[in-house]
Order: sequence, then structure tokens, then C-alpha cells
Amino acid sequence: MIRYLSLLEILDLHRQIINQSGGTSGIRDLGALESAVAQPRMTLLYNTSELLLIKTQ
Repeated sequence: MIRYLSLLEILDLHRQIINQSGGTSGIRDLGALESAVAQPRMTLLYNTSELLLIKTQ
């Protein structure tokens, strides 16, 4: 089973990277990040025709 990272996990990773390597903290567009986090799940749920083609070939 595929395990997707949650938004909170991604934000924590971002914080850790900023702490280790420097840079500006904060998220410019939280809505865009939420959309990006949800996209792999939505692709798997709603793009079943391509998955079926792969399985039958």
C-alpha cells in the first residue's frame, strides 16, 4: 500500500531543512501546497482508465 506524506509531515520536513541549511521560513501559498500534497492521491483515485490500461497490456 502506498503511504502518502501528510501536509503536517511536509511542513515539518520543510522546517527541518530550513533549520539545517538556512533560508527563509514560512510558506508563500499554503493553498498551493495543500493542492500539491493532494494531487498524487487524486490522480490514483480518479485516473483509473490509465491504470487499467497498464494492467491489461
